[in-house]
Amino acid sequence: MSLTKTVLIVDDNKVNRQMLSLILGSQYEILEAENGEAALEVLQNSYAGISVILLDLVMPIMNGYELLAEIHRDAFLRNIPVVVISQNEVLDATAKAKALSYGVQDFIQMACGPDEIKRRVENTVLLKKTANILDLVQRDTLTGLYSKKHFYSLAEKTIKQNPEQEYDIICCDIERFKLVNELFGFSEGDALLKYVALMIRDKFQRGGICGRIGGDIFAVLVEHREEYNENDFFDCVEYINRFNENLHSVIKFGVYTIDDATLPVSIMCARACLALESIKGKYASYLAFYKDDIRQKLLDEQFILSNMKTALNNREFVVYFQPKYDLMNEKICSAEALVRWMHPEKGMITPNRFIKIFEDNGFITELDLYVLEESCRWIRSWMDRGNPAIPVSVNMSRADIYNPNIDSILLSLLEKYGLTPSHIFIEITESAYTENSEQIINGIKQLKELGFTIEMDDFGSGYSSLNMLSELPIDVLKLDMRFVQDQEKFRDKRSVMSFVISLAKWMNLKVIAEGVETEEQVNLLKILGCHSVQGYFFSKPLPLHSFEELINEVNLSLIDSEAELIATSNENILKLDIENKYMLIFDPNSEDFERFQSVFAHKYALLQVKTLPELHDILKEEKSNIAILIFSVANDVTEEDLHEISYLTKQFDIPMITIHETTELVAKAVSFGALDCIFKPYLSETLDNTVNNTLCRMQTSQFQKEVQFNDAIAEMKKRAEVDFLSGLLNRSELKIRIQDFFNHNQEFTGVFILIDIDHFKSINIALGYGMGDKVLCAVGEMLESIFEETNFISRMDGDLFAIFIPFRVEQEILEQKLEKICHAIAYDNANLKLSLTCSAGVCFSPEHATNYEELYSNAEIALLNARVNRKKRFLFYDKGMKAPLNEEHQQQTFMFLDDVSDGVFICDTLNGEIIYINDTACRLIDKSRESCIGASCSAIFGEMNQNFDFAFQNMDFSDSSYEEDKYIKGADVKVHLKAKPTILNGKRLIIYYLQESEAHAAINHCQ
Repeated sequence: MSLTKTVLIVDDNKVNRQMLSLILGSQYEILEAENGEAALEVLQNSYAGISVILLDLVMPIMNGYELLAEIHRDAFLRNIPVVVISQNEVLDATAKAKALSYGVQDFIQMACGPDEIKRRVENTVLLKKTANILDLVQRDTLTGLYSKKHFYSLAEKTIKQNPEQEYDIICCDIERFKLVNELFGFSEGDALLKYVALMIRDKFQRGGICGRIGGDIFAVLVEHREEYNENDFFDCVEYINRFNENLHSVIKFGVYTIDDATLPVSIMCARACLALESIKGKYASYLAFYKDDIRQKLLDEQFILSNMKTALNNREFVVYFQPKYDLMNEKICSAEALVRWMHPEKGMITPNRFIKIFEDNGFITELDLYVLEESCRWIRSWMDRGNPAIPVSVNMSRADIYNPNIDSILLSLLEKYGLTPSHIFIEITESAYTENSEQIINGIKQLKELGFTIEMDDFGSGYSSLNMLSELPIDVLKLDMRFVQDQEKFRDKRSVMSFVISLAKWMNLKVIAEGVETEEQVNLLKILGCHSVQGYFFSKPLPLHSFEELINEVNLSLIDSEAELIATSNENILKLDIENKYMLIFDPNSEDFERFQSVFAHKYALLQVKTLPELHDILKEEKSNIAILIFSVANDVTEEDLHEISYLTKQFDIPMITIHETTELVAKAVSFGALDCIFKPYLSETLDNTVNNTLCRMQTSQFQKEVQFNDAIAEMKKRAEVDFLSGLLNRSELKIRIQDFFNHNQEFTGVFILIDIDHFKSINIALGYGMGDKVLCAVGEMLESIFEETNFISRMDGDLFAIFIPFRVEQEILEQKLEKICHAIAYDNANLKLSLTCSAGVCFSPEHATNYEELYSNAEIALLNARVNRKKRFLFYDKGMKAPLNEEHQQQTFMFLDDVSDGVFICDTLNGEIIYINDTACRLIDKSRESCIGASCSAIFGEMNQNFDFAFQNMDFSDSSYEEDKYIKGADVKVHLKAKPTILNGKRLIIYYLQESEAHAAINHCQ
């Protein structure tokens, strides 16, 4: 059955309207209008069903030209073909040209016969239908620009037909466009794409070919220009900002000058897109050009990908070792295994050129295991030669930890070489803990339980928080010295580093400073009590033979030098009582040593040194046994000498008294840290009082430091309990307090609530992490104000909050509180207003839980169900409630619909997307399944009924349904449409049935 077409006759002559109605009435439904104004009203109400307009140009009120102008301005009306009708007169050339400029398709004189009038109208309708079908293939349905395939075809044809002309391909991309859909809805995203397409058409279409080649990516072929600059495209940037100030949309352009016309246009566009990718995220950069370095980068990446497996098989990857030094004795205590690629033709390829590529394609796992085995092989060889074992740290990526068999792989390697987990340290970069942190933590816990030492690499270079350390299963913290490289410029960072080291010690974590490059850094780390160091100041990464030579040189020579030092020192030391602490006396002239001996022999063992190098060595060697230093400031002692010695005494907490013959250096000595001064000649009876007073002052100072340290420890403990951002409890502390509650209370009455901010990740990405942090703090403050009755409030992780109320709360009161939290929280921050929503899951104790784990698990199940339940944003856990099924189970649920004879498609009401469609429905609408899945339901089926709300957003899901008989536009198929909303696997869906009419089905069957 054919759909009846409609003709709109616009003529002020009633007789003409009646004549045309008689001629066309048997084939068409007729609408009439006596002037342009009346016609415009008819068009606005019924434009979708009108096939052609028959228009008289000469009319009162609004003439034909004025109506044509209005039609031309409207994006929908301009698609309706117009035929100009006239009396017996022939229109002059000027009138025809003016009408044609508005898109008129044909001209009819009333004097010609009825058959000619019918034929001309039929031809016009048929021509427009053909054009529409062609347009569907060649044009992007949303923006009206050329589709990807047609753009490629036209561009290729244009380039080939004009071999003498140079061309440029320009591609543009809207940054973070997906967030527009997520934050503001698909309709807003579609509107933005249309807006950008209009800008591109206006800017480039006159001299170029414009197309939409995917998502938010547009491409243009234009004649080559020698120069482009940012100003050429700045008007486009301003234009897109005017669309919606809240979107903060940014558009980037990439230009590829076609230097090889034989390349496929798709490759040309890819190169232009590579250029624009290079400036993504760069403020105030809107234009980039495809250059040889981008091409070279691609070639380098391709070389690495093509040769990586061969290189591994040929052992081109060589393990280098960078030693780690114990700061106390400056011996090599362990090493880190680092990899270098020794290519036979290209030489050394550094890790920064291939590690990221291997992480992206998954080859990093094979390389990590190769480095691990090479390290095990060396440790075994080193021990077999009679040497003490030196542990080696190996880096492991997220992909390694995600491997469910990683524990058995590691243990089998250790067994192969007769080693234990104590010989291998596992290094995980700080950034690895910030993505899928729960999965990473669980994997590392398994390795730690097997006995491996776990090191967090690059701490300080990423975004982890200090309180996060308490939740991670690590043994060693590797502090990145780039964090504090310039002490003069960033002195406040020294205190931060001191705090980090102190906190790590309090948490029983060892600290290794990596990237140590200067002596100043080494001295600072010694003062702060850092355990070990690694960096170029001591040694760069070394090949195996050089590393072994360094071990022999450093560790063995230190043993010899210690023996020499003891032997040399014994010659200058008078030990009167080896059980007592030492009084170290620096006196080059040895004039008054007997006097000190007579006064202090009963209290101290006296050590006398005569040279500054000797003093320096003794201070380092016997630092823990020296009670006090008596330092004689002789004539040859410089200010620099005094500064160096005072630095050592401060470092080792040794009090110092200086002896002077003049007052020349007294002020300097005091300023450098001398606690008292003695002048020559001195009385023996005053020496004892001076030393006693100095030691008393030192003990008082140490006591004050201990008090300050205890206060600092208390503050650290507080910080370890509290989330650094929101000031709420962190996850670990909340768990401890809830467990204590259960342990100390016979009645387990309480309420546990998990709260999650909806679409919070989008806020971080679209508006920045700073704004995201402000939102988290605001939500935390709101929770504290709403739940004043409890102090069990925690920011668990990211945007997940938890509340525990240790007593029964009436459900009505609790629901009122949750309503405030979950529905449209207004966040107003100076220049930005946000409306936030939250989802919440609630579990009651003791009905559904008697410990923390049960509380959390059941509240999480309720939260997950609340997320997919759009009608109610919070849910109470009840017995039998299960977590929503995942997408794979959902598709398995839909499989039985594949064999249904009716057309069936299913729409997700949350985002309006089609999530399932069967083959019958695809045949009825003449579209492929691939083009429908993920597409907007209204975009695919919306034309069937303009008044039908596909989302059912405001309908009661238990009773609502809808059905009607409709034609599918463009397919000439009449169907009976049924729609039924439902909830499946926790999702709110609408199931549509398309039943083909019996008449049309019979025709198809006969064909």
